Amino acid sequence: MESGYSMTEPENAGSDPRSIKTTARRDGDDYVINGHKWFTSNGIAADFFIVMCRIEDPESGRPGAMSQIIVPTKTPGVEIVRGIGIWGHQSSDHCEVRYNDVRVPVENVLGRVGQGHEAAQERLGAGRVFHCMNSVGQMWRAFDLMVERSLTREVHGGLLKDKQFIQGFIADSYIDLQTSRLLTIRAAELIDRGDPSARTEISALKVYVPAAFHRVVDRAIQVWGAAGVSNDLPLAAMYLGARTLRLADGPDEVHKILIAKNVLHHYEKGESWDFAR
Repeated sequence: MESGYSMTEPENAGSDPRSIKTTARRDGDDYVINGHKWFTSNGIAADFFIVMCRIEDPESGRPGAMSQIIVPTKTPGVEIVRGIGIWGHQSSDHCEVRYNDVRVPVENVLGRVGQGHEAAQERLGAGRVFHCMNSVGQMWRAFDLMVERSLTREVHGGLLKDKQFIQGFIADSYIDLQTSRLLTIRAAELIDRGDPSARTEISALKVYVPAAFHRVVDRAIQVWGAAGVSNDLPLAAMYLGARTLRLADGPDEVHKILIAKNVLHHYEKGESWDFAR
């Protein structure tokens, strides 16, 4: 069984989950879901979607409680509109989906009603670390390709490895890669021991690593020249992936705001930030 995650909506900012408009209205033993999503992950292959929505409470007059509901993709009313094209490709497995009076049993709610935002953050936090682990591995591969090329490519009477520009590329990339690796390990350790500062560390990681990944791959492409943007090497795909990660699971700006708020909160209480924690 494969799942897809259906949270982002085209009419609302993806960086603000509280703006979600998709609703679930209780009708007897079922919820009836209506809404419009896009960039639903794994939308083509998924057997079911985890849909972020608001469970309506007509009596309260307030926006419904944010919740996550399991919706099998074969349920009547689930319309997979398209796989959204990205970076010039005609399609992807990130799909636009409409929910038109989709009826599912009330027991399909994940966790408690109103727990949706909290559950989403737990999932996204782990996902951000996973993306950064993946990025470190790809950075490492790009670094290897860059150094190997510098050892064998002759240009203007000598090997690339002897050119100071290339030596600078190698040194800067080593720093980016090692810093990213250590930040990723650090965040994982904090999560493992349940440290409350992990959330700040995850945001720092999410900002730094994709940008570092982008820089390392960019240098590797430069060293390889025209071959670097060809399909003969994985660098072009890495380059696009690195840029995409600055948007996926929250844009850089949102994470920077969160880091600053958390740090300021400590200092406002008369504390300092313990970097050796």
